[in-house]
Amino acid sequence: MKTVYKALPSVVFVLFLAGMSLGLLFLPTRSYSENEKRFLAELPEVTVQGILDGTVQKKLEDYTADQLPGRNFFVGINAYWALITGRNAAQDILLCADDYLINAPENVGDETFVNNLTCFDHFAREAGVPANMMIVPSTGYLMEEVLPAFHKAYRDDEYFTQAQGILTYTKLLDLRQVLKEGVQQGQVCYKTDHHLTSFGNYLIYRSYQEALGQPFRAQSDYLVERWGGFYGTTWSGSGFWQIPPDAVELWKQEGLNVRVTFADGENGPETKYDLFYPKHLQDLDKYPVFLDGNHSLVTIQNPDAQGGSLLLIRDSYAHCLATFLAGDYKTIYLVDLRYYREDLSAFLEQHPVDQLLYLYGIDNLLTDTNAVWLK
Repeated sequence: MKTVYKALPSVVFVLFLAGMSLGLLFLPTRSYSENEKRFLAELPEVTVQGILDGTVQKKLEDYTADQLPGRNFFVGINAYWALITGRNAAQDILLCADDYLINAPENVGDETFVNNLTCFDHFAREAGVPANMMIVPSTGYLMEEVLPAFHKAYRDDEYFTQAQGILTYTKLLDLRQVLKEGVQQGQVCYKTDHHLTSFGNYLIYRSYQEALGQPFRAQSDYLVERWGGFYGTTWSGSGFWQIPPDAVELWKQEGLNVRVTFADGENGPETKYDLFYPKHLQDLDKYPVFLDGNHSLVTIQNPDAQGGSLLLIRDSYAHCLATFLAGDYKTIYLVDLRYYREDLSAFLEQHPVDQLLYLYGIDNLLTDTNAVWLK
């Protein structure tokens, strides 16, 4: 009996390896992970050259890791093990109080940040129209009270001061106070995603209109639809699968008459007549419900609006914001430099605007290098 007990761990381990290997061989290959929101590695093609240069081995390793039976379970186990062993503060995504999942501060230099703002300011000078910039603070900066006791510093204040020194032809609008005050009034940041909630975007919309001396709509003017089951990108990257979902709110303006045109590179323009796309409410990540997610160029036309035309150069933080601005501007052009590769100066010559607005999350300004396409 003692011999059996001694051999039992080895037998269990061998059976476990055998089961995992059989599962890897015979279970169907998954092409996409809904939890992690990414495409998974597929079985590589074996070639002599690939074996010699090591690419086959690397792709096979990626395939094995991605197609591992029970992958979601093991990813979750790893995340919670890091938590209980005191490594939460060292992770890329922090598990915080009140079930908030928050990206750790970007550990990068300031060169990309400076280059981005310099490109933006140069383009504003060339455009020759009133230009403003709004930098959305990080969730960690806004939700400091829920952060773990030990964490890296969020440098949002430093970057804002640095931006003030860089921008000459662009007016920097400060969102920090209004959003921090908003945290005391409602949910400004999603718990499972890095974007701001609809309430947070309403605060940005109101701040922008006030800065321009223009009227804005009251909260009571909107019909709010609330949808649960929203798991955002921070949840997907965290492995903390037991965190409860967020709810996404659609703030709708009654009687809004809009025409929305999407253009993506060589694909011909596609026209819709709504700011919200309910098909995405069936997904775990429901944020693309706003303006159908990422597109290189989106044009929103509202013939009933009192305001003029606006060029909004932005990242995905503007998807929700645009649904508020659409009620006040006859034409809004939303350009995402991650995908837009045309000459934007030539575009402005053909489509003159009254205002230019940059809207970016602080993390994207620190890491994204696509401002070089701005010309």
